[in-house]
Amino acid sequence: MTNGSLAIPAYVASVAPRDLGDARRLAAKVPERATAIEYRLDQAEARIDPRRLLEWDERPAILTYRTLREGGRFDGSADEYRRLVAEAYDAGAVVDVELASGLLSDASALPDRRRVIVSMHAPFGLPQDWRARIEAMRATGARVAKLVGGAADLASSLRIAALQREMAGEPAAIFPMGPASPPGRLVSAFFGSALVYGSVEDETAVGQIPIRDFLEIYDGARPRRIEAFYGIVAENPRRSLSPLLHNALFRARELPFVYLPLPVDDFERDRPDRLDFDPPFRGFSVTQPWKLAAARAGVASEDVALTGAANTLVRARGGWRAENTDVDGIFDPLADHDTGEGRMAIVLGAGGAARAAVVAARRLGYEVVISARREERAERVAEELRVDTMAWSDVASSEADLYVNATSSGWRDGEPSPIPSRVLENRPLVFDCVYRRDGEETATVRAAKAAGCPVVDGLKMFAAQAVRQAQLFGLREVTSAEVERFLREAVEK
Repeated sequence: MTNGSLAIPAYVASVAPRDLGDARRLAAKVPERATAIEYRLDQAEARIDPRRLLEWDERPAILTYRTLREGGRFDGSADEYRRLVAEAYDAGAVVDVELASGLLSDASALPDRRRVIVSMHAPFGLPQDWRARIEAMRATGARVAKLVGGAADLASSLRIAALQREMAGEPAAIFPMGPASPPGRLVSAFFGSALVYGSVEDETAVGQIPIRDFLEIYDGARPRRIEAFYGIVAENPRRSLSPLLHNALFRARELPFVYLPLPVDDFERDRPDRLDFDPPFRGFSVTQPWKLAAARAGVASEDVALTGAANTLVRARGGWRAENTDVDGIFDPLADHDTGEGRMAIVLGAGGAARAAVVAARRLGYEVVISARREERAERVAEELRVDTMAWSDVASSEADLYVNATSSGWRDGEPSPIPSRVLENRPLVFDCVYRRDGEETATVRAAKAAGCPVVDGLKMFAAQAVRQAQLFGLREVTSAEVERFLREAVEK
Protein backbone atom coordinates (compact mmCIF):
# COMPACT_ATOMS: atom_id res chain seq x y z
CA MET A 1 0.00 0.00 0.00
CA THR A 2 1.20 3.52 -0.79
CA ASN A 3 -0.55 6.82 -0.18
CA GLY A 4 0.41 8.63 -3.38
CA SER A 5 3.54 9.61 -5.25
CA LEU A 6 5.60 12.59 -4.16
CA ALA A 7 4.87 15.46 -6.54
CA ILE A 8 7.72 17.90 -7.12
CA PRO A 9 7.95 20.53 -5.79
CA ALA A 10 6.58 19.15 -2.54
CA TYR A 11 5.33 21.51 0.16
CA VAL A 12 5.92 19.40 3.25
CA ALA A 13 4.25 19.90 6.61
CA SER A 14 6.79 18.57 9.11
CA VAL A 15 5.58 17.23 12.45
CA ALA A 16 7.31 15.53 15.39
CA PRO A 17 4.65 13.40 17.12
CA ARG A 18 5.21 12.03 20.60
CA ASP A 19 3.08 8.97 19.89
CA LEU A 20 0.39 7.74 17.50
CA GLY A 21 -2.39 9.82 19.02
CA ASP A 22 -0.26 12.93 18.81
CA ALA A 23 0.54 12.10 15.18
CA ARG A 24 -3.15 12.02 14.32
CA ARG A 25 -3.75 15.29 16.15
CA LEU A 26 -0.93 17.02 14.28
CA ALA A 27 -1.96 15.58 10.91
CA ALA A 28 -5.41 17.10 11.40
CA LYS A 29 -3.79 20.55 11.69
CA VAL A 30 -1.91 20.32 8.39
CA PRO A 31 -3.26 22.94 5.93
CA GLU A 32 -4.96 21.67 2.79
CA ARG A 33 -2.43 23.30 0.48
CA ALA A 34 0.46 21.29 1.93
CA THR A 35 1.17 18.44 -0.50
CA ALA A 36 2.95 16.00 1.84
CA ILE A 37 3.41 15.31 5.56
CA GLU A 38 6.75 14.46 7.14
CA TYR A 39 6.71 12.52 10.40
CA ARG A 40 9.98 12.99 12.30
CA LEU A 41 9.90 9.61 14.03
CA ASP A 42 13.38 10.09 15.50
CA GLN A 43 11.73 12.55 17.90
CA ALA A 44 8.91 10.23 19.01
CA GLU A 45 8.71 9.14 22.65
CA ALA A 46 6.99 5.84 21.84
CA ARG A 47 7.14 3.47 18.88
CA ILE A 48 4.72 4.44 16.10
CA ASP A 49 3.56 1.83 13.60
CA PRO A 50 4.32 3.34 10.15
CA ARG A 51 1.27 1.67 8.63
CA ARG A 52 -1.06 3.65 10.88
CA LEU A 53 0.38 6.95 9.65
CA LEU A 54 -0.81 6.22 6.12
CA GLU A 55 -4.42 5.55 7.10
CA TRP A 56 -5.88 8.99 7.73
CA ASP A 57 -4.46 11.23 5.00
CA GLU A 58 -4.16 10.61 1.26
CA ARG A 59 -1.13 12.86 0.87
CA PRO A 60 2.29 11.21 0.76
CA ALA A 61 3.74 10.48 4.18
CA ILE A 62 7.50 11.01 4.47
CA LEU A 63 8.97 9.05 7.37
CA THR A 64 12.28 10.27 8.74
CA TYR A 65 14.70 8.92 11.32
CA ARG A 66 17.32 11.67 11.47
CA THR A 67 20.49 10.57 13.26
CA LEU A 68 22.42 12.51 15.88
CA ARG A 69 25.26 12.88 13.38
CA GLU A 70 23.01 14.84 11.07
CA GLY A 71 21.20 16.93 13.65
CA GLY A 72 18.41 14.53 14.64
CA ARG A 73 17.70 12.44 17.73
CA PHE A 74 18.06 8.85 16.53
CA ASP A 75 20.98 7.30 18.39
CA GLY A 76 20.47 3.60 17.65
CA SER A 77 22.78 1.27 15.75
CA ALA A 78 23.24 1.22 11.98
CA ASP A 79 21.33 -2.06 11.80
CA GLU A 80 18.42 -0.61 13.75
CA TYR A 81 18.36 2.45 11.48
CA ARG A 82 18.18 0.25 8.38
CA ARG A 83 15.46 -1.91 9.93
CA LEU A 84 13.28 1.09 10.78
CA VAL A 85 13.72 2.66 7.34
CA ALA A 86 12.88 -0.65 5.63
CA GLU A 87 9.80 -1.05 7.82
CA ALA A 88 8.57 2.43 6.86
CA TYR A 89 9.25 1.74 3.17
CA ASP A 90 7.45 -1.61 3.30
CA ALA A 91 4.45 0.12 4.85
CA GLY A 92 4.18 2.22 1.66
CA ALA A 93 5.66 5.50 2.90
CA VAL A 94 8.21 7.77 1.27
CA VAL A 95 11.42 7.43 3.28
CA ASP A 96 14.17 9.96 3.89
CA VAL A 97 17.46 8.06 3.86
CA GLU A 98 20.81 9.49 4.90
CA LEU A 99 23.47 9.02 2.25
CA ALA A 100 26.02 8.23 4.95
CA SER A 101 23.99 5.21 6.06
CA GLY A 102 25.12 3.33 2.94
CA LEU A 103 21.67 1.80 2.69
CA LEU A 104 21.17 2.98 -0.88
CA SER A 105 24.41 1.45 -2.12
CA ASP A 106 22.57 -1.87 -2.19
CA ALA A 107 20.48 -1.88 -5.37
CA SER A 108 18.10 -4.46 -3.90
CA ALA A 109 17.27 -2.28 -0.90
CA LEU A 110 14.24 0.01 -1.26
CA PRO A 111 13.88 -0.89 -4.96
CA ASP A 112 11.27 1.75 -5.82
CA ARG A 113 13.53 4.74 -5.50
CA ARG A 114 10.67 7.03 -6.47
CA ARG A 115 9.67 6.71 -2.81
CA VAL A 116 13.10 7.66 -1.53
CA ILE A 117 14.60 11.01 -0.56
CA VAL A 118 18.35 10.81 -0.09
CA SER A 119 19.74 13.44 2.25
CA MET A 120 22.87 14.86 3.76
CA HIS A 121 22.95 17.36 6.63
CA ALA A 122 26.10 19.36 7.37
CA PRO A 123 25.38 21.28 10.62
CA PHE A 124 28.56 23.37 10.39
CA GLY A 125 28.13 24.54 6.81
CA LEU A 126 28.05 22.99 3.37
CA PRO A 127 31.24 21.17 2.33
CA GLN A 128 33.25 22.70 -0.50
CA ASP A 129 32.59 19.63 -2.62
CA TRP A 130 28.83 20.08 -2.29
CA ARG A 131 28.28 19.53 -5.99
CA ALA A 132 30.04 16.13 -5.83
CA ARG A 133 27.82 15.24 -2.86
CA ILE A 134 24.74 16.10 -4.91
CA GLU A 135 26.01 13.93 -7.75
CA ALA A 136 26.62 11.04 -5.35
CA MET A 137 23.06 11.36 -4.09
CA ARG A 138 21.66 11.60 -7.61
CA ALA A 139 23.52 8.40 -8.51
CA THR A 140 21.38 6.48 -6.00
CA GLY A 141 18.32 6.99 -8.20
CA ALA A 142 16.37 8.59 -5.35
CA ARG A 143 13.39 10.81 -6.17
CA VAL A 144 15.08 13.87 -4.62
CA ALA A 145 18.59 14.68 -3.46
CA LYS A 146 18.48 16.91 -0.36
CA LEU A 147 21.52 18.82 0.91
CA VAL A 148 21.17 20.95 4.05
CA GLY A 149 23.94 23.12 5.48
CA GLY A 150 24.26 25.02 8.73
CA ALA A 151 24.09 28.81 8.39
CA ALA A 152 25.91 30.84 11.02
CA ASP A 153 24.63 34.22 9.87
CA LEU A 154 22.40 36.02 7.40
CA ALA A 155 24.94 36.09 4.57
CA SER A 156 25.66 32.36 4.77
CA SER A 157 21.95 31.57 4.88
CA LEU A 158 21.42 33.38 1.60
CA ARG A 159 24.63 32.03 0.11
CA ILE A 160 23.45 28.44 0.64
CA ALA A 161 20.04 29.25 -0.81
CA ALA A 162 21.65 30.76 -3.91
CA LEU A 163 23.13 27.35 -4.77
CA GLN A 164 19.61 26.07 -5.37
CA ARG A 165 19.41 28.31 -8.43
CA GLU A 166 22.32 26.36 -9.94
CA MET A 167 20.20 23.21 -9.77
CA ALA A 168 17.42 24.60 -11.96
CA GLY A 169 15.31 21.78 -13.36
CA GLU A 170 16.98 19.13 -11.19
CA PRO A 171 15.09 17.16 -8.50
CA ALA A 172 17.25 18.63 -5.75
CA ALA A 173 16.73 20.60 -2.55
CA ILE A 174 19.50 22.78 -1.13
CA PHE A 175 18.69 24.99 1.84
CA PRO A 176 20.17 26.19 5.15
CA MET A 177 19.49 25.05 8.69
CA GLY A 178 19.86 26.81 12.04
CA PRO A 179 18.65 30.07 13.65
CA ALA A 180 19.76 32.21 10.69
CA SER A 181 18.09 29.95 8.12
CA PRO A 182 14.54 31.38 7.68
CA PRO A 183 15.32 33.77 4.78
CA GLY A 184 17.47 31.14 3.06
CA ARG A 185 14.74 28.52 3.37
CA LEU A 186 12.29 30.87 1.67
CA VAL A 187 14.72 31.99 -1.03
CA SER A 188 15.62 28.37 -1.80
CA ALA A 189 11.94 27.66 -2.35
CA PHE A 190 11.61 30.63 -4.69
CA PHE A 191 14.68 29.38 -6.59
CA GLY A 192 13.06 26.01 -7.29
CA SER A 193 13.78 23.68 -4.36
CA ALA A 194 12.17 20.29 -4.91
CA LEU A 195 11.29 20.07 -1.22
CA VAL A 196 10.05 22.86 1.05
CA TYR A 197 9.58 22.01 4.72
CA GLY A 198 7.49 23.97 7.18
CA SER A 199 6.36 23.39 10.75
CA VAL A 200 2.79 22.82 11.87
CA GLU A 201 2.99 23.40 15.60
CA ASP A 202 6.56 23.23 16.88
CA GLU A 203 9.69 23.37 14.75
CA THR A 204 11.08 19.96 13.84
CA ALA A 205 14.29 21.73 12.81
CA VAL A 206 15.62 25.07 13.99
CA GLY A 207 14.67 27.91 11.66
CA GLN A 208 11.64 26.30 10.01
CA ILE A 209 8.94 28.62 8.72
CA PRO A 210 5.40 27.50 9.63
CA ILE A 211 4.03 25.78 6.53
CA ARG A 212 0.86 27.87 6.68
CA ASP A 213 2.93 31.06 6.68
CA PHE A 214 4.96 29.80 3.73
CA LEU A 215 1.81 29.10 1.72
CA GLU A 216 -0.27 32.12 2.77
CA ILE A 217 2.01 34.96 3.89
CA TYR A 218 4.84 34.34 1.43
CA ASP A 219 2.65 32.78 -1.30
CA GLY A 220 5.53 30.38 -1.75
CA ALA A 221 3.73 27.86 -3.96
CA ARG A 222 3.06 30.43 -6.69
CA PRO A 223 5.79 30.44 -9.35
CA ARG A 224 6.84 33.96 -10.21
CA ARG A 225 9.74 36.18 -11.11
CA ILE A 226 11.14 38.12 -8.16
CA GLU A 227 12.90 41.42 -8.85
CA ALA A 228 13.67 42.59 -5.32
CA PHE A 229 13.60 41.58 -1.68
CA TYR A 230 12.62 43.55 1.41
CA GLY A 231 12.66 42.30 4.98
CA ILE A 232 12.48 42.83 8.71
CA VAL A 233 15.77 42.88 10.60
CA ALA A 234 15.23 41.67 14.14
CA GLU A 235 16.72 39.45 16.78
CA ASN A 236 13.55 37.37 16.48
CA PRO A 237 11.18 38.41 13.68
CA ARG A 238 8.73 35.54 14.19
CA ARG A 239 6.13 37.50 16.14
CA SER A 240 6.10 40.47 13.76
CA LEU A 241 3.15 41.17 11.47
CA SER A 242 5.42 43.01 9.02
CA PRO A 243 5.92 40.05 6.64
CA LEU A 244 2.17 39.45 6.48
CA LEU A 245 1.38 43.10 5.84
CA HIS A 246 4.06 44.04 3.33
CA ASN A 247 3.68 40.85 1.31
CA ALA A 248 -0.08 41.45 1.19
CA LEU A 249 0.53 45.00 -0.05
CA PHE A 250 2.94 43.75 -2.74
CA ARG A 251 0.53 40.99 -3.78
CA ALA A 252 -2.43 43.38 -4.04
CA ARG A 253 -0.43 45.41 -6.56
CA GLU A 254 1.03 42.39 -8.37
CA LEU A 255 4.53 43.64 -7.63
CA PRO A 256 7.46 41.21 -8.12
CA PHE A 257 8.75 41.70 -4.57
CA VAL A 258 8.99 39.48 -1.47
CA TYR A 259 9.40 40.63 2.13
CA LEU A 260 11.48 38.21 4.25
CA PRO A 261 12.13 37.59 7.95
CA LEU A 262 15.79 38.40 8.65
CA PRO A 263 16.96 37.15 12.08
CA VAL A 264 20.13 38.98 13.09
CA ASP A 265 21.97 38.47 16.36
CA ASP A 266 24.82 40.89 15.56
CA PHE A 267 23.96 43.86 13.36
CA GLU A 268 27.56 45.01 12.91
CA ARG A 269 28.64 41.54 11.80
CA ASP A 270 25.68 40.83 9.51
CA ARG A 271 25.28 44.38 8.13
CA PRO A 272 22.12 43.74 6.10
CA ASP A 273 22.71 47.04 4.30
CA ARG A 274 25.85 45.52 2.76
CA LEU A 275 24.25 42.33 1.43
CA ASP A 276 25.27 41.66 -2.15
CA PHE A 277 22.52 39.46 -3.52
CA ASP A 278 20.55 38.86 -6.69
CA PRO A 279 17.73 39.87 -6.64
CA PRO A 280 18.80 42.84 -4.50
CA PHE A 281 17.45 44.02 -1.17
CA ARG A 282 15.82 47.44 -1.54
CA GLY A 283 14.50 48.12 1.92
CA PHE A 284 14.43 46.92 5.52
CA SER A 285 12.19 47.35 8.50
CA VAL A 286 14.26 47.29 11.67
CA THR A 287 13.06 46.39 15.13
CA GLN A 288 14.47 45.54 18.52
CA PRO A 289 17.27 45.58 19.38
CA TRP A 290 18.85 47.05 16.23
CA LYS A 291 17.23 50.47 15.79
CA LEU A 292 20.21 52.39 17.16
CA ALA A 293 22.64 50.44 14.98
CA ALA A 294 20.43 51.01 11.93
CA ALA A 295 20.62 54.78 12.47
CA ARG A 296 24.31 54.54 11.62
CA ALA A 297 23.76 52.48 8.48
CA GLY A 298 22.42 55.25 6.24
CA VAL A 299 21.99 58.97 5.73
CA ALA A 300 19.79 60.07 8.63
CA SER A 301 16.39 61.68 8.18
CA GLU A 302 15.31 64.49 10.51
CA ASP A 303 13.52 62.09 12.87
CA VAL A 304 16.48 59.71 12.91
CA ALA A 305 18.74 62.63 13.79
CA LEU A 306 16.35 63.62 16.59
CA THR A 307 15.86 60.13 18.04
CA GLY A 308 19.21 58.53 17.27
CA ALA A 309 17.25 55.47 16.09
CA ALA A 310 15.98 54.14 12.76
CA ASN A 311 13.31 51.54 12.08
CA THR A 312 13.56 51.75 8.28
CA LEU A 313 16.41 51.56 5.78
CA VAL A 314 15.69 52.37 2.15
CA ARG A 315 18.10 51.96 -0.72
CA ALA A 316 18.97 55.35 -2.15
CA ARG A 317 21.28 56.42 -4.94
CA GLY A 318 24.78 55.46 -3.87
CA GLY A 319 23.78 53.99 -0.50
CA TRP A 320 21.01 53.84 2.08
CA ARG A 321 18.71 56.33 3.78
CA ALA A 322 17.76 55.81 7.45
CA GLU A 323 14.19 56.74 8.44
CA ASN A 324 12.11 56.55 11.62
CA THR A 325 8.44 55.87 10.98
CA ASP A 326 7.92 54.96 14.66
CA VAL A 327 7.58 58.68 15.31
CA ASP A 328 4.63 58.77 12.88
CA GLY A 329 3.28 55.58 14.46
CA ILE A 330 3.07 57.26 17.85
CA PHE A 331 2.33 60.84 16.80
CA ASP A 332 -0.66 60.07 14.56
CA PRO A 333 -2.73 58.01 17.08
CA LEU A 334 -1.87 60.44 19.89
CA ALA A 335 -2.98 63.36 17.74
CA ASP A 336 -6.47 61.80 17.61
CA HIS A 337 -6.69 62.55 21.34
CA ASP A 338 -6.30 65.92 23.05
CA THR A 339 -3.03 67.75 22.51
CA GLY A 340 -0.41 67.54 25.21
CA GLU A 341 -0.19 71.25 25.89
CA GLY A 342 0.36 71.71 29.61
CA ARG A 343 0.30 67.95 30.24
CA MET A 344 2.83 65.41 31.41
CA ALA A 345 3.86 62.15 29.74
CA ILE A 346 5.92 59.35 31.24
CA VAL A 347 7.67 57.09 28.74
CA LEU A 348 8.71 53.69 30.04
CA GLY A 349 11.73 52.20 28.28
CA ALA A 350 14.98 53.40 26.79
CA GLY A 351 15.18 51.72 23.39
CA GLY A 352 14.27 52.87 19.90
CA ALA A 353 10.52 52.95 20.54
CA ALA A 354 11.03 55.05 23.69
CA ARG A 355 13.10 57.56 21.74
CA ALA A 356 10.35 57.83 19.13
CA ALA A 357 7.75 58.26 21.87
CA VAL A 358 9.70 61.12 23.44
CA VAL A 359 9.95 62.96 20.11
CA ALA A 360 6.29 62.37 19.19
CA ALA A 361 4.94 63.38 22.61
CA ARG A 362 7.05 66.55 22.74
CA ARG A 363 5.89 67.43 19.24
CA LEU A 364 2.33 67.35 20.59
CA GLY A 365 3.24 69.61 23.50
CA TYR A 366 3.71 67.15 26.35
CA GLU A 367 6.32 67.64 29.03
CA VAL A 368 8.11 64.29 28.86
CA VAL A 369 9.85 62.24 31.53
CA ILE A 370 11.57 58.94 30.76
CA SER A 371 12.03 55.96 33.07
CA ALA A 372 13.65 52.54 32.61
CA ARG A 373 14.59 49.59 34.79
CA ARG A 374 18.22 50.25 33.94
CA GLU A 375 18.53 53.84 35.12
CA GLU A 376 21.83 54.44 33.34
CA ARG A 377 20.13 53.78 29.98
CA ALA A 378 17.30 56.17 30.81
CA GLU A 379 19.80 58.84 31.81
CA ARG A 380 21.71 58.42 28.57
CA VAL A 381 18.55 58.78 26.45
CA ALA A 382 17.33 61.70 28.56
CA GLU A 383 20.62 63.51 28.09
CA GLU A 384 20.57 62.97 24.33
CA LEU A 385 16.92 64.03 23.94
CA ARG A 386 17.02 66.71 26.66
CA VAL A 387 14.24 65.45 28.89
CA ASP A 388 14.06 64.55 32.58
CA THR A 389 14.26 61.09 34.10
CA MET A 390 12.33 59.35 36.85
CA ALA A 391 13.50 56.43 38.93
CA TRP A 392 11.68 53.22 37.97
CA SER A 393 10.61 52.74 41.59
CA ASP A 394 8.95 56.17 41.60
CA VAL A 395 6.64 55.51 38.63
CA ALA A 396 4.06 53.81 40.86
CA SER A 397 3.55 57.04 42.85
CA SER A 398 3.57 59.33 39.79
CA GLU A 399 0.63 61.26 38.33
CA ALA A 400 0.83 61.86 34.58
CA ASP A 401 -1.67 62.47 31.80
CA LEU A 402 -0.06 59.95 29.44
CA TYR A 403 1.84 56.72 30.05
CA VAL A 404 3.66 55.09 27.16
CA ASN A 405 4.84 51.51 27.41
CA ALA A 406 7.86 51.51 25.12
CA THR A 407 9.38 48.42 26.72
CA SER A 408 9.04 44.95 25.22
CA SER A 409 7.04 43.76 28.25
CA GLY A 410 3.41 42.78 28.52
CA TRP A 411 2.76 40.73 25.38
CA ARG A 412 3.71 37.26 26.63
CA ASP A 413 1.07 35.13 28.35
CA GLY A 414 1.18 35.71 32.10
CA GLU A 415 3.59 38.64 31.84
CA PRO A 416 2.47 41.71 33.85
CA SER A 417 2.18 45.21 32.48
CA PRO A 418 5.15 47.49 33.24
CA ILE A 419 2.69 50.31 34.02
CA PRO A 420 1.84 50.10 37.73
CA SER A 421 -1.86 49.56 38.38
CA ARG A 422 -2.04 52.40 40.93
CA VAL A 423 -1.33 55.08 38.33
CA LEU A 424 -4.34 53.91 36.30
CA GLU A 425 -6.75 55.07 39.01
CA ASN A 426 -6.64 58.61 37.60
CA ARG A 427 -7.55 57.25 34.15
CA PRO A 428 -4.64 58.64 32.14
CA LEU A 429 -4.25 58.00 28.42
CA VAL A 430 -2.30 54.75 27.99
CA PHE A 431 -0.26 54.06 24.86
CA ASP A 432 1.16 50.56 24.37
CA CYS A 433 3.88 50.18 21.75
CA VAL A 434 3.79 46.37 21.73
CA TYR A 435 1.21 44.05 20.24
CA ARG A 436 0.44 40.38 19.92
CA ARG A 437 0.43 38.75 16.50
CA ASP A 438 -2.69 36.76 17.42
CA GLY A 439 -4.64 39.96 18.05
CA GLU A 440 -5.16 39.26 21.76
CA GLU A 441 -4.80 42.20 24.12
CA THR A 442 -1.52 42.75 25.93
CA ALA A 443 -1.39 42.93 29.71
CA THR A 444 -1.00 46.72 29.48
CA VAL A 445 -4.10 47.17 27.33
CA ARG A 446 -6.18 44.80 29.46
CA ALA A 447 -5.25 46.58 32.68
CA ALA A 448 -5.84 50.04 31.23
CA LYS A 449 -9.26 49.13 29.84
CA ALA A 450 -10.27 47.48 33.11
CA ALA A 451 -9.44 50.75 34.89
CA GLY A 452 -11.50 52.77 32.42
CA CYS A 453 -8.51 54.48 30.78
CA PRO A 454 -8.50 55.63 27.16
CA VAL A 455 -6.11 53.36 25.30
CA VAL A 456 -4.03 53.32 22.13
CA ASP A 457 -2.89 49.76 21.45
CA GLY A 458 0.22 48.55 19.66
CA LEU A 459 -1.61 47.51 16.51
CA LYS A 460 -2.70 51.11 15.97
CA MET A 461 0.90 52.23 16.29
CA PHE A 462 2.05 49.43 14.00
CA ALA A 463 -0.54 50.36 11.36
CA ALA A 464 0.29 54.07 11.46
CA GLN A 465 4.05 53.53 11.10
CA ALA A 466 3.54 50.83 8.45
CA VAL A 467 1.67 53.22 6.16
CA ARG A 468 4.64 55.57 6.11
CA GLN A 469 7.08 52.69 5.81
CA ALA A 470 5.25 51.20 2.82
CA GLN A 471 5.31 54.61 1.18
CA LEU A 472 9.07 54.74 1.68
CA PHE A 473 9.24 51.31 0.01
CA GLY A 474 7.65 52.90 -3.07
CA LEU A 475 3.95 52.18 -2.49
CA ARG A 476 2.93 55.83 -2.57
CA GLU A 477 -0.83 55.27 -2.62
CA VAL A 478 -1.04 53.05 0.48
CA THR A 479 -3.75 54.20 2.88
CA SER A 480 -4.45 53.65 6.55
CA ALA A 481 -7.73 51.97 5.65
CA GLU A 482 -5.96 49.40 3.47
CA VAL A 483 -3.32 48.61 6.10
CA GLU A 484 -5.90 48.33 8.87
CA ARG A 485 -8.03 46.02 6.70
CA PHE A 486 -5.13 43.61 6.13
CA LEU A 487 -4.25 43.63 9.82
CA ARG A 488 -7.87 43.09 10.87
CA GLU A 489 -8.17 40.12 8.51
CA ALA A 490 -4.91 38.70 9.87
CA VAL A 491 -5.85 38.78 13.54
CA GLU A 492 -9.36 37.48 12.85
CA LYS A 493 -8.05 34.25 11.30
